[in-house]
Amino acid sequence: MWIRILSALLAIPLLVYILYTGGAVLTTALAIVNLIALREFFNVFKRVDIFPFQAEGLLSSVAMVIMIGIYGEKALQFVIAVIMICTILCFAKMLLQKKARVIDLGITLLGMVYISLLMNMLLLIYSLEMGYIYIWLVFVLAWLGDTFAYFIGISFGRHKLCPTISPKKSVEGAVGGLLGSISGSVIFGYIIWRLYGISFDITGFAIVGAIGGILAQLGDLTASIIKRYTGVKDYGNIMPGHGGILDRFDSVLFTIPVVYYYIGYFL
Repeated sequence: MWIRILSALLAIPLLVYILYTGGAVLTTALAIVNLIALREFFNVFKRVDIFPFQAEGLLSSVAMVIMIGIYGEKALQFVIAVIMICTILCFAKMLLQKKARVIDLGITLLGMVYISLLMNMLLLIYSLEMGYIYIWLVFVLAWLGDTFAYFIGISFGRHKLCPTISPKKSVEGAVGGLLGSISGSVIFGYIIWRLYGISFDITGFAIVGAIGGILAQLGDLTASIIKRYTGVKDYGNIMPGHGGILDRFDSVLFTIPVVYYYIGYFL
């Protein structure tokens, strides 16, 4: 427990610096995090004799970060081109090696979409008007929900949520996590209204909190499904008490598009 808390306290100032600075610092940090997270994702599948095209996937991931960092929302055509080129290169490699393993390609592309594309949408949020403020909402929804779910689950958890996927998760913890995301979203909206004069729609923030809270928990369970399938407890050990990068960002990945579309299309 204490190792988990200490690790988080050391990582939070770095995250604050990166998000506050933005620009090239944020793009570079995302490129690094993408590489680590995607490598973790590819490596766990090797335990079940699935071997993604690691070099092609990692290089394509970095290319996607650079394209989105430079062109913002206009980068979609470049991102599609990167995925297409990666697919063609992987098929060419299959032909040269005379070993067609379509599942290896499938996991490669899954990792690029599930990790790289979703994570890089943080840059899209940052590029929006007041995006440098709203980007914090991504982490409020995910991590406050995680925290509430953890402590309420420990204190009051009686009914198993998905025992075959994640035995420790409870219905009570899930409800607590959802309430944490909703309350965190509303409080976030109130604070930025007071500090920046941004319109405060309590209903809108409550809805975003509810949708984000549900998807954050879905992201957590999605990571658990993959870990259960590959037979690992954690994706890595880069963060003591938390595991790998993906263990810490699994719920964040699914809240990113919620915040992006809420800001872009409803505010």
